[in-house]
Amino acid sequence: MAEIDLSKLGEQLKSFIQIEIEKVISERIALESTNIYHTLEYNLNSAIVNFTTSMNVYTDSVLHNTSINMRRNIERKLNQTLARRVRRFRTIMHSEIRSNLQNVKREIKSVLSESSNSSNVYKPECRKIRELSGKFKDLSKHLKDSAYNRNGDKKKVNTAGPSTESYSNDHKGRLFFTMFPMQLENSEDFIVQFIITAEKKTKVEILSEYAEINKTVFITKGVAYVKVPNLVLTIGTGRTFTTVLIRANHLISVVGFVLDSSECYSHCTSSSFIALPYSELGTDYSIITSPNNEQNCAIMATTANTTIIVEPASVIGLTIKGAFIKPGQKFKIVLNYLEGFHIQTHRSLSATKIYSNEPIVVISGNNYISMKSDLTCFHDCFYFTDSILYESMIPTDKWARHFVIPLFKKPYMLKLRLLSRNLNTTIRIKDFYNASRSSSMDSEEIEMNLDAKSYYVSASNPILLSLYALTEKRTIIMMVVPGIEHFSKEYVIAPPKDPSFTSYITITIKSSDVDGLRFVGNLLAVESSFIMVRNESYTSVVKKMAGHSVYKIRHVSRNALYGVVVYGFGSTSAYGYSAGFRF
Repeated sequence: MAEIDLSKLGEQLKSFIQIEIEKVISERIALESTNIYHTLEYNLNSAIVNFTTSMNVYTDSVLHNTSINMRRNIERKLNQTLARRVRRFRTIMHSEIRSNLQNVKREIKSVLSESSNSSNVYKPECRKIRELSGKFKDLSKHLKDSAYNRNGDKKKVNTAGPSTESYSNDHKGRLFFTMFPMQLENSEDFIVQFIITAEKKTKVEILSEYAEINKTVFITKGVAYVKVPNLVLTIGTGRTFTTVLIRANHLISVVGFVLDSSECYSHCTSSSFIALPYSELGTDYSIITSPNNEQNCAIMATTANTTIIVEPASVIGLTIKGAFIKPGQKFKIVLNYLEGFHIQTHRSLSATKIYSNEPIVVISGNNYISMKSDLTCFHDCFYFTDSILYESMIPTDKWARHFVIPLFKKPYMLKLRLLSRNLNTTIRIKDFYNASRSSSMDSEEIEMNLDAKSYYVSASNPILLSLYALTEKRTIIMMVVPGIEHFSKEYVIAPPKDPSFTSYITITIKSSDVDGLRFVGNLLAVESSFIMVRNESYTSVVKKMAGHSVYKIRHVSRNALYGVVVYGFGSTSAYGYSAGFRF
């Protein structure tokens, strides 16, 4: 038997322990830096709220005789000045925290180096290294937390505090970055809110550079309706800090909702979109919008010094914040942490590409869009009324190839807009009767008109599919349709807290799994349809929400996956969004 040389085993073991301890200490310092930073940030936000309250009292007493417009201008300038100073303070604060923690790291490393070079096991330095080595096992437990990744991937960093829950790969999360990508006329007439749902009692913090947005809410009955000041709808174009960070101590889902609250008789408008959690954001996007009317895109950075490249698809160029971008040119911006950028134009933004070096948020759509009826008519040819339509964009590496267009209640007709990064993509569409049509994409986007029923759509390459449902009440619903690959489970849904809406959900699931669906909340069956998907039957089940409470959808089988879309109709408005994605 060969002899084993143990003469260098001690030195090798000591070297190994030193390297591993340094890794653990580096990771622990990164965690503590984040926790300290957010603790100070929370205290700072509280101080801002107190200051703003005092400022409002002052303006109420001093400016009560001035005009409303003058008062708003003064308050806006005060808020902008405060926001600039807060950003400067946060930059200095973050730098000092990092510097102090790095000094601690250097001191620990020095002790480790001195101990490694010493052979006397009785020296104090060796006792220190043995103490650190004794803690190695405890510290290593953090490495098993899915919030960590030794390769430096920031995608799973937990900034919301400890939790026994694991990270999901779907629409649920504990950290969200978002904003409202619109600039509306008469924004004071609009209700703006987040609809936040959770499975259990949850603490949720809403944070922003603007103090009046900041608040903490507690979800005790499954949902919190968080009202947001209308200033988020007056962001203007270019850089903005009317952005929002949402964090919670348990998994939540977040939906943004906007509703015209004025007394509109001919038509009102509303819009909704689901926010993707931080863990599912990406660095490569393509925008999808309707090619007509005012178009908007919001980009939000989640990390300091985020470089973003915008590559317009328009063949006639695009103006971004006063700069004209010719066809084939690119627009570059660098955004700081929580900074947003708003693009607004009447030229087509659809198929515009956006790249970044760090995960970003991209939300896009149209303001006050109208669509002409494409059906033959004799006495009542009309345009569908103005609507606000927005959705969160999905990173290109998460696009899908197979889709079931869900069955809708009260549809008039459907429009599909499809994006592809591959010009040779073939699209096939089949209906219930297995009648099919095919189309080859000779450009990055195509549009199709369909009758109001369920379809199976397949693509030879991954695509992004946006659905526009034109309703009987001449309103429009827009949503990014989840692919079959995106189907998830255990949805928690709450409709807008507005009695004027009648809300529905459509669940798309394998026909063999329908009987295993379970619901919490009074959902009334409306209708269903079937569609064949790659030799397997799928069912779209439409259910009406009987009230304005929380609805939970789950399945008796852990392996069953299904898609859910949520939508509703008011007297002259509509909303809709996909309830979730699994990536």
